[in-house]
Amino acid sequence: MVKRILVLKVVFLLALIIVVARAAQLQLVMGDYYYQLSEGNRISLRPINAPRGKIYDKNGKILVSNKLAYDLYLLPNEVPPDISVKEILHRLSKYTNLPISQLEKNYQEHEGDSSPSPIILKRNITPETMVIIQENAESLPGIFIKESAIRYYVYGDLAPHVVGYVGEISTEELRNLTSQGYDYRGGDIVGKAGLERQYEIYLKGTDGIEQIEVNSLREKVRTLGIKPPRPGNNLILNLDYELQKETERLLEEHFYKLREEFLDDPEMYSPTGAAAIVMDPDTGEILAMASIPDYNLNEFAEGLSLKEYKELLNDPLKPLLNRTIMAAVPPGSIFKLVTGTAAIEELGIRADTKFVDENGMFFVPNWSRPYKNWHPGGEGELSFTRAIARSNNVVFYELGYRLYKKYRGKKLKWYAHQYGLGSPTGIDLPGEKEGLVPDEKWKRKVFNEGWYPGDSVNLSIGQGGLLTTPLQLAVMVSSIANGGIIYEPHLVDKVISPDGEVVLDVKPRIKKRLPFRRQTLNILEKGMVEVTSTSYGTARSVFADFPIKVAGKTGTAQTGTSRPNHGWFAGYAPVEDPEITVLVFLENGNSSSYTLPIVAGILRTYFGIEEPVEEEQNNEGSSSSLDENVQEVEDKTGDKKDKEQEIEKEREIQDDDKKLLEYLEEVFSKE
Repeated sequence: MVKRILVLKVVFLLALIIVVARAAQLQLVMGDYYYQLSEGNRISLRPINAPRGKIYDKNGKILVSNKLAYDLYLLPNEVPPDISVKEILHRLSKYTNLPISQLEKNYQEHEGDSSPSPIILKRNITPETMVIIQENAESLPGIFIKESAIRYYVYGDLAPHVVGYVGEISTEELRNLTSQGYDYRGGDIVGKAGLERQYEIYLKGTDGIEQIEVNSLREKVRTLGIKPPRPGNNLILNLDYELQKETERLLEEHFYKLREEFLDDPEMYSPTGAAAIVMDPDTGEILAMASIPDYNLNEFAEGLSLKEYKELLNDPLKPLLNRTIMAAVPPGSIFKLVTGTAAIEELGIRADTKFVDENGMFFVPNWSRPYKNWHPGGEGELSFTRAIARSNNVVFYELGYRLYKKYRGKKLKWYAHQYGLGSPTGIDLPGEKEGLVPDEKWKRKVFNEGWYPGDSVNLSIGQGGLLTTPLQLAVMVSSIANGGIIYEPHLVDKVISPDGEVVLDVKPRIKKRLPFRRQTLNILEKGMVEVTSTSYGTARSVFADFPIKVAGKTGTAQTGTSRPNHGWFAGYAPVEDPEITVLVFLENGNSSSYTLPIVAGILRTYFGIEEPVEEEQNNEGSSSSLDENVQEVEDKTGDKKDKEQEIEKEREIQDDDKKLLEYLEEVFSKE
């Protein structure tokens, strides 16, 4: 009996010890947690993500908006102390197949935060993932799902290089933005490219907080209070949706058609990219801006895999490159407008000044190597404006040499800089290239050589190391159209608050006024009109019978030993009172002639001109890689074999220029 009582006492004593120990654990060891948990069972703070501002075209058409999504969060202060966050994340990964490495990475980035704010683990989870998490909620303490706004690009592949895309903020971006006094934290979504990046501080809204009462299962009982989010500001663009859409259609149609046609032609090369710009020459407003190949913005918004992103980065056609502002390449004969300006201002050249092209070659005195024209055999006597219309190299070689004799290499460079070449235009987009106007200082640094007469001769026709972006040339031609004003190009017209107030009103900004006589610009315009409207103009095949008077300049630029020429056209219309400037660039497009149908289509769209019932055959089918319409050569000789020989001759690049272009290509590809 005594023994049984003793056993009973021992059992009671052990039970008492266990109860006391458990009470001590609950009150002393885990007291703070259960106090916080009891409070948490009553009150929990949940984030409310603010939607980014919308983006509209000039006519109020929504281009970019937001749509409902669901994000996955972790509340660290709701995780019991007897289980680690790591274990919770492993369970979550096991249930949902979400990569544990990414979950842990997102958590570790905020592990040391003093604030109890929720940590974003995964954005835009699938409905299937939501169901799985809800079914396993009891074993996933601290895990919850919240509605959010995800970026939605209404026309996913419209103007992607202009609009840009968003992504999770990087460490460097977080450091930079917070150092400037902006309220950002890890996990935030920010603009990564285009206008999304350029206007980030305007587009980002202010997040809100919802204070809710929850039960012991962390289920919402009721809302106690809300600090509502404030949406970001809206952008109103100068971009015209209809014009942008048609510009892209024309560019893509002709680009891919040429690529397909040239695949079976051993003498031709497939173009590698294209760009088009439409702007108002009197304000600098960008009405359309396209670069192809391109990509779909919604793929970024919904989350690209690393593999998909690498495929875009490694695509040889570089779809992520905005060629309108990032392609710094030789402009070819469009630069003859700069040479012409210098010749009129400094050498007294007039519209009717006569030149003679005897044999299609120009010789620098005491040099044995000729500089060739695109037209072999010589074109005889030409006026200055006809030389522009014919894009006669010999005339501009002579002008470049005369400028060299009088001013060495300084004056031509100065005139290029007056037009804005060699420096960014200032457009409201990130990543703009400044290009390059070569001079003696640059040449000594790169080649350890001085500036020779041949350098000025090469530069006079837009070669010899000169690099420009399509936008720079569009701005340059616009300044001729508007009488001598360099405007800063801009895509955004206004920034509007959610309440409808104007936060930012972007007015036309004059960067400079050209220090040239109006007569100089008039002479250039006369030559540009002859390009499109005369029987000898290089763009006559498309514009000779065009219902609106167009001024323009074609250009075909040598690119290097192994790649075909770039094709260019830049012009404006109507000549009497210019409304738009149009520039089209075909990267490695063989000839400027292939740009002409694209330009004509853009002009028809803008001015509402119907397509002719039976359009005359244009130069699109030509195999020329010259700056001029080789069809005229074939008409004169009547010999296709001679034509092919002429083309082959013009593909030969002078040795010095080959080395220079190869070096520049290597330098800029590394950049």
